[in-house]
Amino acid sequence: MTIPDFVPVLRLEELPHDGFKAVEVEGRSILVGRIGNQLFAWLDRCPHAGAPLRIGKRCGEELTCAWHGWTFNLLTGSAVPDPAFHLTSIPVKIDGSQVFVSV
Repeated sequence: MTIPDFVPVLRLEELPHDGFKAVEVEGRSILVGRIGNQLFAWLDRCPHAGAPLRIGKRCGEELTCAWHGWTFNLLTGSAVPDPAFHLTSIPVKIDGSQVFVSV
């Protein structure tokens, strides 16, 4: 089993509390965020039509895609109300005050 490589993407204080920020890692846009004490990272792309999720509308724990109105839970990645569709998860961690994602 291999351990994924992690790269620093931003400092924790740059990440909005109860919000998200898109970062570029090796040519991919990744949505990194936190809600309460929970951290998440998803590929910044709607699985339905590839829309950038960063332009969607967030309401609480949910984010609605700007192109077609699909809604996702930001903590689980599951589509609401059909959990058969998911966002693409990116491993994320905090070390000190630095946020890292897997490449």
